[in-house]
Amino acid sequence: MTGRSASFRVAAGVFAGLGLQVGVWAVLIPHVVATRSLSPAALGGALALMSATSIGALAAAGPVADRAGPRPLAVGGAAGLAAAFALLAGVESATALWPTVALYGVASGCLDLAANAIGSDHERVHRERAMVRLHAGFSAAAAGGALAAGAAGPSMYWAAAALYGTLALALAFAPLPAHERAAHTTGGRRALLGVPAVVLALAIVTLCFFGDGAIEGYAALFLRDVLAAGGLATGAAFAAYHGASLAGRLLSSRVTDERRLVAAAGLLAAAGMGAVVAAGSAALAAAGLLVVGFALAPIVPTALSLAARSAPGRSATAVSLVTTVGYGAFVAGPPLVGALAGLTSLRAALAPVIVSTAAVAALALRPGREP
Repeated sequence: MTGRSASFRVAAGVFAGLGLQVGVWAVLIPHVVATRSLSPAALGGALALMSATSIGALAAAGPVADRAGPRPLAVGGAAGLAAAFALLAGVESATALWPTVALYGVASGCLDLAANAIGSDHERVHRERAMVRLHAGFSAAAAGGALAAGAAGPSMYWAAAALYGTLALALAFAPLPAHERAAHTTGGRRALLGVPAVVLALAIVTLCFFGDGAIEGYAALFLRDVLAAGGLATGAAFAAYHGASLAGRLLSSRVTDERRLVAAAGLLAAAGMGAVVAAGSAALAAAGLLVVGFALAPIVPTALSLAARSAPGRSATAVSLVTTVGYGAFVAGPPLVGALAGLTSLRAALAPVIVSTAAVAALALRPGREP
């Protein structure tokens, strides 16, 4: 196995670990709601806490990775997810949920930053655009996690805990691509806000994360409570969503015109989300989710790659800045969707995702801007 292929496989493994927990968590949210007797607003609060702790971890992790490398974050993130899944399996009280989701958020934030830092290191060392393909591994693992959780139910918590414990051990010794240590710089993160490509990536990722948060947090409830889908059907719908994301990333990895790619993706995602909101059956909603998953797939990895390559020597900090601000949409998004659902309906509360995805296309089409 060549150095390039070994580097890619390790990076792909970290992205797969990041994706698996997304699929498992999204499908098991209704179980969390039922066992803890959570209202939609309470669920929104729990999701906001998870997002807030992820943001805190991402904010701190970027400079750490640029100085010490991403390995400590990768190992710590995987170990933290193992502990969080074990707690979700063993402690079902509503009170215990809050520290558990806080731990989950910190761990997923660390693993998120580590995965993207390792991916950008691979791109720099081997001089290839690989971020979209690496995110395809994320999607494949998310689809597998959704299917497994739909079939196994709550027992998937223990399986996930074991898998992440194993991943933490493997990452402690895995050969990572060489990391470019940060030089002494002035201006900190604020200086990166003067880089137009970083600012554009930040705006695009924020809009996408708003849609992702709404879909991952509430689409399962929409399918089950509004459209009467069963647990296995819900799992299959999310598997199709992430499977479509995998296909979208694989098919778009060879596209070189990033501006047109992002613009077309935003418009298609808006159309797909419109179909979800208007759906009268679980099958139609699942079809709409499939379109959304396919369309959104290349946007975030393209934006993160843009940010990383626009900040030589500070790629992890640039990725950290973009994802930290972007994940702010996760903090604002779930409470907004929960509040709108309480005031109107869950169907109406998902409608803002149509606007956010269309706005991605508008950003990409602005004259004089890139990608």
